[in-house]
Parts: sequence; C-alpha cells; structure tokens
Amino acid sequence: MDPQVQQIKDRINIVEVVGQYVTLKRAGRSYSARCPFHKERTPSFHVSPERGTYICFGCGEKGDVFSFIQKMDGLDFPTALKQLAEKAGVKLEPRRQRPPEEKEKEERLREVCEAAVKFFESQLAAKKDVQEYLKNRGVKAETVNTWRLGYAPAEWESLCRHLVSTGFTKDEVVEAGFAVRSEKKPGEIFDRFRGRIIFPIFDVAGIPIAVSGRFFEKVPGSHDDTEPAKYVNSPETLLFKKSRVLYGLDRARGSIRKADCILLVEGQFDLIMAHQSGLPFAVALSGTALTPEHLSLLGRLSKRLVLALDADAAGLRSGLKSAHMALVEGFDVKVPAFPQGQDPADVAKENPELLKAAVRTSKTAVEFFLDALRPGARDERAYKKIVEAQVLPLIAAIGSRIEQEHFVRLVAQKLGVSDMAVRAEVEKRPQPADTASSPEVHQVDAKLVLTPVEKKVGMLLFGWPGYEPKLAALLGGGELEEMRKRLAPAAEELRHYFDKEVHEETTAQIVAEDMFLQVAATVSRAKMKSV
Repeated sequence: MDPQVQQIKDRINIVEVVGQYVTLKRAGRSYSARCPFHKERTPSFHVSPERGTYICFGCGEKGDVFSFIQKMDGLDFPTALKQLAEKAGVKLEPRRQRPPEEKEKEERLREVCEAAVKFFESQLAAKKDVQEYLKNRGVKAETVNTWRLGYAPAEWESLCRHLVSTGFTKDEVVEAGFAVRSEKKPGEIFDRFRGRIIFPIFDVAGIPIAVSGRFFEKVPGSHDDTEPAKYVNSPETLLFKKSRVLYGLDRARGSIRKADCILLVEGQFDLIMAHQSGLPFAVALSGTALTPEHLSLLGRLSKRLVLALDADAAGLRSGLKSAHMALVEGFDVKVPAFPQGQDPADVAKENPELLKAAVRTSKTAVEFFLDALRPGARDERAYKKIVEAQVLPLIAAIGSRIEQEHFVRLVAQKLGVSDMAVRAEVEKRPQPADTASSPEVHQVDAKLVLTPVEKKVGMLLFGWPGYEPKLAALLGGGELEEMRKRLAPAAEELRHYFDKEVHEETTAQIVAEDMFLQVAATVSRAKMKSV
C-alpha cells in the first residue's frame, strides 16, 4: 500500500467520517446504521473502527474510508485522497505516476477559470441594466453573490485582453474554454461569451471549472442577423466534462442526503431560484441531456428523484427520456406539474411557496405523463397509442413487480381496457435486470452461503486469529489450511460477522471461546455419527 495512503488511514477515524453521512450506533466492537447505498428499514451497514472498513450485509457494498468518500461524494481517488489528507493533516508528496506538466497545466487552467469568473463578477457590478434584469427575474442580491453570477461584456475581446494582460497565454485561455481561435486572423483569439449573463459551474469542491452564459444583448455593430442561442456553455475541457458535472451539486450534496430527495431542473435560473426558494436539494444539467454518469453521481446521495420539467413539448420529450433512464437505474421518479408556459423559475418568482407545494405534491412519473400526454392526442385511439408507446416503457423499467402491477391497473382504468391487455404489452418490453443476480451482489451472497461450522471457523480465523492453533488441533492443519483458502475471499465479511457477535455485555474473548466450543461440539457429533 502507498505509504501516504496508509498514513492517512492511520490518522483518520472512519467512524467520524461515515458519521457525517449516516447516524451510527455502537454495536459491540463495530458501529451500525441503515445503509447509505440502498434503502432499508433494518440496519445492515457496519463500520469497524479497528480495521477502518465498512460493509453492508444487505447490498454487499464494502471498502475503506477512501472508497466510502468516493462513492458518497462522486469523487475520483486523487480528489478523495487530497480531501482526506487535508483532514488528517498529511502533506501529500507529488505522485510520480502523473506527469508534472499535466498537473501544472490543470492547475493553470483552474487559475484561468477563477480569473475569468472574477472578471465577469466585476463587470456585473458595473452593469446596472443587467442587475435590474436579474432583480426583475426575482433573483436577490444575496443569490447573485452566493452563486457568483457575472456578466460578459458585449465586446469581442474584453475578457481575452484582460486575461492575457494578467499573464495567461492565449493557448491557456482557449484551452480553458473562454476563447475561440480566429479563422480570419491566425494567431488571434476572441471571446466565446459576449453580451451574456454568466453562471459559473463548479466542481464538487466548489471551484469554478466552466461557465454557462445566458444571452442578454448583441455586440454593438454586429452584422449577424441570426437569433443567438439562448445559452452558450463552456466546451469540454481538461477540467469540465459535461456528462459528469451537475450545476449546483457542490452546494446541494448535504441537503440531498438530509432530505433524501433530488430536485433536477433544466436551467440555471431554475436552479438558483429553487435554492433561493428554500429547496437546497436542487441540481441542474450543464448543457447536456441526463446521462448514466449523472445518475451514478446522484444515486450515491439519494434514490428519490423529482424531475422539474419545462411545461412545453420539448420538456415533455426530455422528461420522458430522463424518467425512463432513472427508473431503469432504480430511482423512484416523480414529476411536479406547473402552469402551462411556466418553468420552475417563473413559479418561484411568483411565489416561492407555490414552487415548494408543486414539488411536495409531485405525481409519480407514470401518473404525470398519463395526464400530460392526453391534450396532445387528437382522439381516444390516438391517446391509447401514445400511452402504449411512451408510458408503458416507464412501467416496464420499474424493478418492483408489485409497483408494476399497481401502474398496470392504473393505466387499464385510464384507457378503459383490461389489466391483462396492458400487462401483456408491458411484458413485451425489456424488463430491468434483476439486481439480486448482478455479479457483485451474487458474489457476496455466494460467499456467505456457508455451513454453520464453516461460518464459525471463518469468523474465528479472520476475526479472532488467536484461536488458530486450537482450530488446527481440532480440524487438522491440512483441512484448516484448505478451509482458509476457500474462505479467504469472504474474509472481510466474516470479520464483520464476528464483530456483530460482540455486545456491550460480553467481550470478544468470550464470544470466541463460545464459538470455538460450538465448532468443537459439532465436529465431535460428526465424528460420532461416522463411527
């Protein structure tokens, strides 16, 4: 193991780290809680402070403090390493595996992003008409400051000139996504964002890595008569990967865990107005459709998703696709209804309580789309065709057969057809994979399908090694060694099982002695039967 990683593990108390995400209760030598990785009523998640590891006997998730932080916060290993090193007070030495020039380039691009955001902030502070526009949209001054909103001047080179004058190269400005190379003037660059309200996009640590610009005004004297794009986003860069970044996630993570709910909105204004309205568990997409990577990040925080869609045809189309994708991944998906022509930001401006009420009274995705798709059908037969094509796949994507049955009956009643007809059409569609047979869960279950003797021997071997000589004398050295090899893949589970047996009114030594006596009695009975 890397010495730096081991040093951090030695200094970090995994119970303190995990305890920031779930409520842990002492359970003998370990701590238990309801698993943060899947829904459950009875705690099956255990943390061992002695070994610095965790395991869930329900879903099979296990690991150490690094894997826990990575899964909960959606971090890669280097980021988790850096955060835990700071917490542990360990100074990280440069890792040789990564070329120094690459790390230096990444840091340099972060500096460009920070300098650009500061420039945009200063421009907004001097732009009264943009400030007035934001005020009329219902955005408070505190929200402007919190989210570091800015303004890109309606000029061709203002940001480029500023950044170059402060010491950044033209290549760095382009690679950070803030400038475009000129085709007419080789070697020259011009601003990507012009005449736009700027929404900085942050990584999980709250550091700006990109921006999204909402159109406000054209560059004076521009001869381009085409309608400008409403939003322009940073291109993919070394720092910014659209499929992995969610706007506002850096601020929403804690609130999502606390509420056990995610509010997913489509635009930057929707996002900041949701937070301003008292819905801090909201996040937004950043210039791309919902992706499996997004759902993977969100699924580590909560499996309850509320899709706040724009109330138009495009919103319905994207919502259907997002809902289906989320249902396949095991999310409980709901959708709030907004007045025709209004998006979440409009509702929040009118009355924040209306937005809260809409989210609170959201319908299941199936119920919402059953109602929302009706006005677009020319007659009853057309409506049935639409439901068959667009709603039944949502039901088929639901993992619970009981839930499926509920919605089959609902659709049958709505369409005036038999349950059997709807069920037959649902079964024609791809069904979600059975998670119980997934490689990871199946592997864990298979390890734990042991005879009582094998389980107790394994618990002693890996949970209380002091009894190994007694076990060798009882079973024979060769047989014990064979058993050790076979049980080795389940060593961590068996250690945690041993810890579960230790309670406040007993000790590990007493538990081990009782366990050994039980093994000895079973072995003795088996020998007697064979005589």
